[in-house]
Amino acid sequence: MARTPVTSTDVERITHERREETTDLVAVEEPLQIILEHGEDHARCETPLAMTMRTPGHDVDLVTGFLYGEGVISGPEDLVRIRHCAQSETPDNVVRAVLRDHVVVPSRLLERNLTVTSACGVCGDRTLDALSKEGCFPVVVEEGSLDPDAIRRALTSLEGSQAFFRHTGGTHSAALFDRHGALLLHREDVGRHNALDKLVGAWLQSPQTTSDAFVVVSSRASFELVQKTVRAGFVMLVAIGAASSLAVETAKRFDLTLVGFARESRFNVYARSERIAFEDLTHDFIKVEAG
Repeated sequence: MARTPVTSTDVERITHERREETTDLVAVEEPLQIILEHGEDHARCETPLAMTMRTPGHDVDLVTGFLYGEGVISGPEDLVRIRHCAQSETPDNVVRAVLRDHVVVPSRLLERNLTVTSACGVCGDRTLDALSKEGCFPVVVEEGSLDPDAIRRALTSLEGSQAFFRHTGGTHSAALFDRHGALLLHREDVGRHNALDKLVGAWLQSPQTTSDAFVVVSSRASFELVQKTVRAGFVMLVAIGAASSLAVETAKRFDLTLVGFARESRFNVYARSERIAFEDLTHDFIKVEAG
């Protein structure tokens, strides 16, 4: 039986007036082992790839998004299937991804067996040069084609969509919006990287057209999140928190519009601000672009 993403626990609540025993809801955090089945028909191999701490749910999306972000697959067509291992002692926490025989797994992944935390998710091992060689750049959109009010609408929509966070205060969100700020997809997880991998995995399996869609994350904008957004080809990454120096550098290199400290009344643009139509502002936004 699949685990739920939220559970209750006993707590002692302390205030300046009293101490009481009660219950509270917390986000579930459990390990997920990812096993790859790969190779040509006459020489199939099974390789433990990684162990990550995640919130149960949308595990297929998580694994699909991670494999795509690492350049293992070009899309769902490179996968035969992804399933939980029923024969495992913990079937809900072991997933086997079966690759088609033409898919070559990068040696850098086969030479390591990752054990990571929810703070990192399944942190990738991609390089900027690798992204460049694969031609990973956001789709081309006209200057001034992105409505800044779409960011405001997206933030409002995201706030109302974070069911797990609303109950626990312990999850991150990643959401995909169209150019008008309408919600297309949303995923939550205790790890910010996992949330984005789940989102990308869901997007890869979705028939929706997202040629100029943008991503909003409830966390800071780290290098890894920019990297995953670039790989997916989205035009803009909007973060509630700050952007790191390498995130800004990477966004500029790969022509990704990067927004940080996003609020309904203001945001900072760190890269490619010309895509945003500031002359059409209908709210009191403040734009600050990093040099």
